[in-house]
Amino acid sequence: MKIRFRVLALFLLSVAVLGTDAAPTNAASRHAAVTPLAVAAGGDTCATATVIASVPLNNDTGDTTGATDNIRLTGCAGLSLEGPDHVYAFTVSAGNNLTFTLTPTDPEYDPAIYVRTACAQGAGTCVAKTDAVAGGQAESITVSGLAPGTYYFFIDSAYPVEDPAGEGHYSLSVTGTLGTPNNASFYTLTPCRVLDTREASGSPALIAGATRVFTVVGQGAGQCQVPPTAKAVSVNVTVTQPTSPGYLTLFPGGTPPLASTINFFPGQTRANNAIVPLGANGTISVLDGQASGGTHFILDVNGYFQ
Repeated sequence: MKIRFRVLALFLLSVAVLGTDAAPTNAASRHAAVTPLAVAAGGDTCATATVIASVPLNNDTGDTTGATDNIRLTGCAGLSLEGPDHVYAFTVSAGNNLTFTLTPTDPEYDPAIYVRTACAQGAGTCVAKTDAVAGGQAESITVSGLAPGTYYFFIDSAYPVEDPAGEGHYSLSVTGTLGTPNNASFYTLTPCRVLDTREASGSPALIAGATRVFTVVGQGAGQCQVPPTAKAVSVNVTVTQPTSPGYLTLFPGGTPPLASTINFFPGQTRANNAIVPLGANGTISVLDGQASGGTHFILDVNGYFQ
């Protein structure tokens, strides 16, 4: 919510010009000594939108400082957004009900939040929005009964990057349910590893820009095997030893969705949970979104839908 104290702002500006020890007010200097609360929390572009694969999501922390301004006209009436934004993607099935709560952890940061049916500028429609309170206060929206499919949650701001309210640190929590895929039943499995590219059976490592297809059904040992009747799997995705920054997108085949399953930086070992529909013959496809190099990939399964 835009609340500007112009007189106070002019006073502070005059103090700065006179060369006093007043605290700097530009965005870069405000955050120069601040370490980001999390690495790659909230995707910086539509192609690298961070997937909310399961809920509850508790206190996912991030920083929009210097992030991309992906979208201006959201299609959400009353919102005109100039600030840098972060993007999350989530896929819902029948029976969904979700509450998003965003809490700024910088007292001046004044975010707006909204949900859209598509990510890119000029596509999709607005589902829900709010910009109800002043800087430093939590924003919350609830969506329910959405048509099954993928949606995008944006953290944005009505203020431009040079304004103290335009960017900052945040904490995001999501509660509720994503629904039940295809009205299917979920069956838990003893967590087990179905592939590891570091091992001879899974080698070699994933290659930047390439898509690999892996068989999930029938893999693993004993009672952890996914049956041929499974429609989707609940998995834990791990990347390790990446040589450059990037992301992985897991999908059933065909055209990859414009959302990442996991983001990473060089040398990191990172993990994320996901629910992935299965493709033909019980397979999943994995797109390596690095610009160069490669990364090792580990997949553990803990349940399936049928």
